[in-house]
Amino acid sequence: MRRSVPIIALALFASTAVGCADDTPADDGVTTVAAAFYPIEEIVRRVGGDAVEVVTLVPPGEEAHEYDPTPRQLTELAEADIVFYLGQGFQPNVEKAFESLPPSVLRVDLLAELTLLPVTEQLPGTEGEAEGETLADGNDPHVWLSPANMRQMTATVLANLDAVAPADASTFAGNSGDYATDLNLLGTAFADGLRQCRSRVLVSSHRAFGYLADAYDLTAVAIAGISPVEEPSAKSLEAVAAFAAENEVTTIFFEENLPEDLATTLADEIGATTGVLDTVESLSSDQIDAGDDYLSVMRTNLTALAEGLGCS
Repeated sequence: MRRSVPIIALALFASTAVGCADDTPADDGVTTVAAAFYPIEEIVRRVGGDAVEVVTLVPPGEEAHEYDPTPRQLTELAEADIVFYLGQGFQPNVEKAFESLPPSVLRVDLLAELTLLPVTEQLPGTEGEAEGETLADGNDPHVWLSPANMRQMTATVLANLDAVAPADASTFAGNSGDYATDLNLLGTAFADGLRQCRSRVLVSSHRAFGYLADAYDLTAVAIAGISPVEEPSAKSLEAVAAFAAENEVTTIFFEENLPEDLATTLADEIGATTGVLDTVESLSSDQIDAGDDYLSVMRTNLTALAEGLGCS
């Protein structure tokens, strides 16, 4: 596991930054918080509530990994009190933008306190296909697909919001407690819903569900690699097909907002059906208009998994 600056050190830095910023009164007394992409935005909104103004970099429906902040967003970032992101190369253009921020802006890498999963060769015959969009140390970046990781990131957000806006600490504490309860209930629903399943093998179009599988005793196998646009070799596709057939996999999952070609190809080869999972990386405009959030989309994922894996 890689760790950056400990929370205590971040809090001390935040106190210093706030002390320097006190010379210039805020316009409205509301703390401005920047969130690199959607899952972090949800945590910040749930913890901060009305006490914070949230600036989210990645627009609805856009892919987070390669997103490049606009000039207007760079200006907003420079005026923020604190920014939350996933570091280690998950969003290289965003991280580069953060490097140019003034010292008054506290930067918090939410990966710092998480145990990360390495991306390794998943099956014999898939050599070299563990590469792709990994973190700088070769770890899987999709930490938010575990409710437990979301809960831990919530605690980190709370600690750092307390540091930059101590006057609102009681508000943050109450809000974070409510959200932690919601995440605990979500985790319990996954544990109960996936406890007894005909199959414990989750075959998906790309390698995004490792943390979810690790949390609930599933074996995650991907047709392609970490990147959703990465094409597998014929040898890799053959190896995954053989493994899926051997383990009597009946559903191949593809991702919301991505073509289902790979999943359909493999499903046809082994006589399986396809299902849909959402990486919850960026909600679409339609999802937002429907009132969806991380919790509701993850429960939809649970329904799809329980059906596809034959859980009862």
